[in-house]
Amino acid sequence: MKDDKIVFCDTGFVIRLLDETNDLHNNALGYFQYFLERDYIMRMSTIAVAEFCVKDSIQNLPLRNILLSPFNAYHASKSGESAKILYEAKSKGVLEVDARIIIQNDVKLLIQAQCESASYYLTSDTASRRMYDILKDNGKVSFDFTDIHIPYTQKFGMLNL
Repeated sequence: MKDDKIVFCDTGFVIRLLDETNDLHNNALGYFQYFLERDYIMRMSTIAVAEFCVKDSIQNLPLRNILLSPFNAYHASKSGESAKILYEAKSKGVLEVDARIIIQNDVKLLIQAQCESASYYLTSDTASRRMYDILKDNGKVSFDFTDIHIPYTQKFGMLNL
């Protein structure tokens, strides 16, 4: 049964949330506050933590508000199945990925979010949207892909007072 109260946070979202100088910081902060105020459980994959730690420290993550989700063998198996669909789409020219290896982290994060019954996937990575669309068309994901380039007030039809 799908738990409508889980939000999966990708690396780009968290980076923008923590970097007050980033152009998307206010959007990220708006989504963060919106979901916390509505008692959503916010999760972040250990894969995203590894990406984050390339340029920052785990101590800087908002771990009081975001739960870490270990990437496990079940997630790996489902990611492999889904990557096969994306590789086929790439070979047919349906999916273009600029110098990115599909199986790397994007598909793993998307599938882990699905396995953990996420309702929303917060990201700043517009390039991964096409992968999401293909996976959704193939019944592999059902959560809402939420690009933080769109402010939460616009996404949810709220007045920004």
